Amino acid sequence: MTDTPSNAQRGATSREPFWAGYWRSLKPLEVEEPIDVWVHRPPAYVLARLLLPTPVSPNLITVCSIVLGVTAGVCIVLPFQHHLPWAGGLVFASAVFDCADGQLARLRRSSSPFGRMLDGIADLTVSTVVVAGSAYLILRKFWQPHWLLGIVALLTLLTIVTSSFHTTMYDQYKNVFLRLTHPSYRDGEDFDTAERRYLAESQKRTPFMRFAWAIYFFFLRSQRDYVQKFDPYCDTRFSEYPPFNEQHATLYRRYAGSLMRVWRTWFGFGSMVFGLALSIAFDVTEYYLLIRLVLLNAVFYGYLRPRQRIASERTFREIASPA
Repeated sequence: MTDTPSNAQRGATSREPFWAGYWRSLKPLEVEEPIDVWVHRPPAYVLARLLLPTPVSPNLITVCSIVLGVTAGVCIVLPFQHHLPWAGGLVFASAVFDCADGQLARLRRSSSPFGRMLDGIADLTVSTVVVAGSAYLILRKFWQPHWLLGIVALLTLLTIVTSSFHTTMYDQYKNVFLRLTHPSYRDGEDFDTAERRYLAESQKRTPFMRFAWAIYFFFLRSQRDYVQKFDPYCDTRFSEYPPFNEQHATLYRRYAGSLMRVWRTWFGFGSMVFGLALSIAFDVTEYYLLIRLVLLNAVFYGYLRPRQRIASERTFREIASPA
């Protein structure tokens, strides 16, 4: 997520008492997932602090997260002894490394657009591999009769699609919340901003960078298109947001603060990965499928969508036409 820090940066943070920097290594707590704060990020912080005085970059940590996630997918389908507990442990380790890259960047007080892009690609890659492996476990259990296999396959596909909507919308509203309520913290970029950056960096494109940009654009375009259907009142052009002021922050917290608590608790990438890690380790992925398909979708479509539309409509209307 960042370039190698200067010696001054390393020294300033490495002299800090070990656990004193933990809260500084986090994103603002209003958008941090509780499962990350209390489960994934503590070991990730230990890893980040151990790497702080070294030349290891956050980007390398991100690559390690991808390798761990892909290895977990391989362990799911290879039937060696205890392969599922190993797979679940690797999924958990991948989530820890996914947290550690950003924490290391924040400890070093530096970041880069490419690092954030690589982090998004890592999330997409790991989730695709692990979710595909989970689907394999479920379909293997319900192989016969064929009519039952067809029903289970359809339900599994619906769960995969709607779960991608869950994490996509959490990411969107997290970015909106940070833009409107925090004076300096920025996370994520919109499609138009990414496209301008892509054109400006045309001379730096290696084959890997072209591949990475293709995945990144796919995610941003899909996110933009789904946001417009889910919540037509939410402005997806972050670059067009007004400068921070306390009135806008108070306004959005009033309308969307309680909703963000629900988003970050149940619908983020961290909570999904933690659920996958546990369900794979204990070979109960079909139950986790039902929880996400029935309970989370009931909250997502029945509670969050109508209330988030109201919050967005009121917020952006009042920002555009202050009293």
